Amino acid sequence: MVWQRQSVWSHAAAAEKRRVVRARRTVAGLTIGAAVAGSLATQLGESHRTASRALAILAAAALLLVPVAARWTSRDTVHAWTRLRSVSEALKADVHRYLAGVAPFAGADRDRVLLRRADTLLDDSGDLVGRTVGRAPVARPLPDIHDVPSYLTARVRGQVTGYYTPMARRMARLAARVRWAATAVTVASALLAATVGVLGDGLGLTAWLGVAATVTTALVGYGAAEQYEAQQIEFARTADQLTRLCVTRETGHGWTDDDAFVAEAERIISLSNEGWMAKMIEEDGAAQQ
Repeated sequence: MVWQRQSVWSHAAAAEKRRVVRARRTVAGLTIGAAVAGSLATQLGESHRTASRALAILAAAALLLVPVAARWTSRDTVHAWTRLRSVSEALKADVHRYLAGVAPFAGADRDRVLLRRADTLLDDSGDLVGRTVGRAPVARPLPDIHDVPSYLTARVRGQVTGYYTPMARRMARLAARVRWAATAVTVASALLAATVGVLGDGLGLTAWLGVAATVTTALVGYGAAEQYEAQQIEFARTADQLTRLCVTRETGHGWTDDDAFVAEAERIISLSNEGWMAKMIEEDGAAQQ
């Protein structure tokens, strides 16, 4: 039952994340589109009056839509997404500890303890329940965990190889793409400025310097909001910590107590989740000041 509840909260969190990411991309796209359309409208001028007016209207419409799209990137929306994910991860952690048979699920009343902890968590998150309405639990088997050794393999090693390491690489690629795109636009802007300086503005290139600046700002702002570099560092750090934890236990050099080992693994995973979620909220709040 708790595992089914977790799937509902996980999918609700994923839906909120998609909404936020789409909104951020929309804001960046509308900002760039407005700058391009506005510059084209100015350059066409009276010689192409109809096209110029159409582009001017398009630029104005894009600018008007920016604050509408930005509503879905508000601090409250990001906070709701991260809290949904936090509840999902807390339920997941308890299920894994329950299956491993460690504290606080080592006694004969382990079923009751699991349900009570889940109920307490969901009661504390009652203001988010509305975002889970209409989402049916996903039919899926429980994780293949029945003791601490299988917990180490399926949960800890599985998180390292199946999530944290791939995500660290993905965040690195995305961060690099944003950097390269911003750099390319900056170089193009410098070349435009040099061309205008040498040849004059007979071709009307000066207007595009402002467009280039707008595009660069939009790209950098999008990358900052998505926190690609911060997430890369967080994912890589967590993968390293979990790997070292496993090696220490497997070689017999520490963490031999089952309860302590599982508690430490879940602590590391929890801190990782809290770390990137705090970064998201912090960055979003700073952007709106």
